[in-house]
Amino acid sequence: MEPTQSVLDSGTLPNDHEDARLIRRYQAHGGDVRDLLYLSLGETWNGIAPGLAAALARTLPAHAHGYTLSPYGLPALREVLRAYVTRTHHLPAADDGRYDVAVSQSGTRAAMADFGRLLLGDGRAPEPAPAALVPAPGWDYGGVLAPLGYRLFPYHLRPARGWQPDAAEIWSLLDRAGRGSLLVLNPQHNPTGTDWAAGTVRSIAGAAVTHRAAVLLDDAYYAVHAPGEPPTNALRILLEETRRGAIPWLATRTLGKQFHCNGWGIGALTAPPATLAGLARVMQERSYGCALPLQAAMAAWLRTDEPEAFVNRLRCAYTVARRQVAQRLRHGLGFPADAVHPGTCTAYLRFRVPPRFARDGSEAHYRRLCLTAGVLPGAGSMTSSYGLPGRPGDSAEAYVRLFLGQPATVLDEALDRLARAGLGW
Repeated sequence: MEPTQSVLDSGTLPNDHEDARLIRRYQAHGGDVRDLLYLSLGETWNGIAPGLAAALARTLPAHAHGYTLSPYGLPALREVLRAYVTRTHHLPAADDGRYDVAVSQSGTRAAMADFGRLLLGDGRAPEPAPAALVPAPGWDYGGVLAPLGYRLFPYHLRPARGWQPDAAEIWSLLDRAGRGSLLVLNPQHNPTGTDWAAGTVRSIAGAAVTHRAAVLLDDAYYAVHAPGEPPTNALRILLEETRRGAIPWLATRTLGKQFHCNGWGIGALTAPPATLAGLARVMQERSYGCALPLQAAMAAWLRTDEPEAFVNRLRCAYTVARRQVAQRLRHGLGFPADAVHPGTCTAYLRFRVPPRFARDGSEAHYRRLCLTAGVLPGAGSMTSSYGLPGRPGDSAEAYVRLFLGQPATVLDEALDRLARAGLGW
């Protein structure tokens, strides 16, 4: 695991990140963290797009080292992102006022929290608290929304449906949730790697409009898909469906996932202009604009042809890694085909924990065994926080996920270690 202590060390201060706790456990039992193969969080630390790093190293405009008076991000980057989102999502021009684009300056997690606060009006959850419908399994939307006072309603993605959401279930949950609900969509789905069907996304968006529910669209992996398999364009679908009824909505799209620069915290926020103005007011309660040198470098780089070339190479690399890991799990470690779901998008591959290692539908025991072998896979879902189930429906199956962004030699070594430790099927 590189760069080891450079990103891990908290000194004597507490660090509640689950992976950090596990790594401390590994060290306490004599493990050398430099030898640990870290395949949990989607991070390479040293895999940034070379052209982007070079853009940051070049001379930046002097104004990039001060504040920006625009709450929507550095104007140069906002202008470039507006064109980039319009082009890559095949949207009509933003001039009709139905949407606009701002810069996410301190991570899309913060932007999601700001949107949740904005929907609450005065920032305090009313009684009864509004509901947030979130996918399960899924990313840590509960960690963002539950502290704001939202009640969490999971909608389940099940293997029998190919990990696709059930529009009828979501409709029923919206009926039960009542006014002021927030529906979270993640169509290039983390952690299953499933691209949700366009017809299903349209049905779900239509349900939100009918129920007057707000929509948070998490487009983190929109650009990260198998070559030749265009992803479902949920942003365009949402824009089309909201023609027949205005609801609050926000689409977040991090640039860190597709350019391997997660620490920059830069992305695009697409929403109706009034929503972006509200988000700016909420953001300014806690922060001025930030990361201006990073924004200036990103703006300069996005004006070149290099970003698309880098993303194309990334898509190919993930596809090769997906095939490689799936074959090794099935043919080398004995996993049945239905226990391995390669997916077609995101940076992960998810597989089922061998039943003898599962404990009450949790992957925690298996992750600790893998850690003992010098490999740390990720949790199969982050929805187990805040009382949400970490597994689909009433299934007792547990899952883990592997980050595919490491070199092929690292992925092979990780699977070799699991095989030697008897952690196959």
